[in-house]
Amino acid sequence: MDPLREEAIFNERHVKIICIGAGASGLCFAYKLQRSFRNYSLTIYEKNPEIGGTWFENRYPGCACDVPSHNYAYSFEPKHDWTSVYASSAEIKTYFQDFARKYGLRKFLRTLHVVRKAQWLEEDGKWEVEVHDLATGQVVRDSCHFLIHACGYLNKPAWPKLPGLDEYKGIKLHSADYDETVSLEEKKVILIGNGSSAAQILPAIQPIVKQVKIFIRSPLWLLPDISSGQRHFTPEEIRIFKNDPTATLELRKLNETTMNSIFSVYLRDSSLQAECRALLSSEMKKVLQDETMEKKLIPTFFVGCKRVVPSGLSYLKALLKDNVTMVHSGVASFTETGCTSEDGTFHSGEVIICATGFDTSYIPHYPIIGPNGRNMQDEWAKCLTSYMGVAVAEFPNMFTFLGPYSPVSNGPTLIAIEAQADYILHFLDRYQTTPTLQSVSPTRSAVSDFLSHTSHFMSTRSVWTDHCRSSHNNHSIGLRTPTTWPGSTLHYLEALREPRPDDWHFVHRGNRFDWLGPSGISQAEWDPTCDLAYYIRGADDGRWATWWRRNQVVSRSGSRPERKLHRQGKLTGTREVAEGKMGREEEDEEEGEVHEDHKAGGGVIIESGGGITA
Repeated sequence: MDPLREEAIFNERHVKIICIGAGASGLCFAYKLQRSFRNYSLTIYEKNPEIGGTWFENRYPGCACDVPSHNYAYSFEPKHDWTSVYASSAEIKTYFQDFARKYGLRKFLRTLHVVRKAQWLEEDGKWEVEVHDLATGQVVRDSCHFLIHACGYLNKPAWPKLPGLDEYKGIKLHSADYDETVSLEEKKVILIGNGSSAAQILPAIQPIVKQVKIFIRSPLWLLPDISSGQRHFTPEEIRIFKNDPTATLELRKLNETTMNSIFSVYLRDSSLQAECRALLSSEMKKVLQDETMEKKLIPTFFVGCKRVVPSGLSYLKALLKDNVTMVHSGVASFTETGCTSEDGTFHSGEVIICATGFDTSYIPHYPIIGPNGRNMQDEWAKCLTSYMGVAVAEFPNMFTFLGPYSPVSNGPTLIAIEAQADYILHFLDRYQTTPTLQSVSPTRSAVSDFLSHTSHFMSTRSVWTDHCRSSHNNHSIGLRTPTTWPGSTLHYLEALREPRPDDWHFVHRGNRFDWLGPSGISQAEWDPTCDLAYYIRGADDGRWATWWRRNQVVSRSGSRPERKLHRQGKLTGTREVAEGKMGREEEDEEEGEVHEDHKAGGGVIIESGGGITA
């Protein structure tokens, strides 16, 4: 009797997957799953009526990405016809919609479906998921072998937790849930917040409002403007990018190389930190030209502790306009017609815009019940834990995108999402080709050691534990270890490239060697077109046996001229720029300019997380 196909080694069993969220992470996961796998089913539950995640939800005036537009794309999926140097949220949303359409990903989607609960069923080796269908009001119950959380962390508006907010009778808006139908023309506006969202909102609304009072609790670092900072590409530039993909590729590589060369700015005692601090202080002082203002608006904390704002001097200039009043205080309470600052002064306003960012506590919106009734909501409320941003100790067959300690501010973020997808798919493949494998999860000891390493790095080397409020510490100071990756994005890519089995707990039911199959037949023998002597060759082109050799291949070592390590002329500035000897026009064209190659139409920034500026 001839052997059966399913008796071959590494036979693939069916795997059922549920993914929560259809933003950049969920769509990347769906694409990569579809590209490599064949015996699976996937359902993506999305709470919004359309895909895009953060870029669907955020639509406040001036909302844009703080990464050059050509680089805010998947590494393998360039967009040649971006209209602006820094793309608007609407254009980025269109990019992801087009991506889903091109690769047929909408067949996996269930929009207007909100997950209410997820529970691990040990006997079944599955997750049971309770979902609310917002369109019909029905409760849907589903199950899966693997549960993927692609919810992101910038998805829950952080309204001020202050008395009287509900009593305010004017128009109340939030930067993360903005009502575009509201007209601000000739309105008296109160803008609360001095983060990156406020820095985009103020220059956008200042020309049309009657008056705006902005509450500034703490300062932030601003990168200088350039003439093309927020400009639109010309039709001719777009034509060149569309007709010559090499031009787009060169620009993307230039920008990416710059972003990946500046990580040492996040190290407290680095030369790049000192040089950037001196340059940014000098550029901000040129605009302010007032010692009192400089003390209030130029930070004393390290550059990078709080998100740095690109093209930020337009914000600084807006602060100095006649119809803008700065209130260097937090809000104490709200009333029916305005708010009261911490010094007891009342401020009236017809519209309040809370540019107060997001709840970055990472606590899930719904109960996630693991083995022994453990609720991840309760555990993370006490202490955030994560295995390198992708998994949680002893929560089986569950993975996260951009979980705590992912590289969200360390360099390009979309490539980190791609790396996380590849990492997760490694375990899906292991599960699918191992018939006795029931579950996999990181061990508690591995997570504990990872968190210990991260905490030590943050407290001794990084700028993120300096005296500032940021999304990494949930807008508090000193209450938790900053939740970004303890290294650069390139560092993260190398860390995630090859899973470390000793950090994981694998649970089997049956003989773990059943994956060999009962008939001793290889997969090659079931492929009528393969070369059955594939290992016979004229030279040794096999996989390298050491990690450093494999890394040389991946990183294309030797393909580029030598560079000066841990320096970046675009951030430190040339000597002439630093000494103020060049005119503005000359600076824009200078190769070592602070943040952009003007001729290429690109741009580079210090804070290159790739999310919205929050």
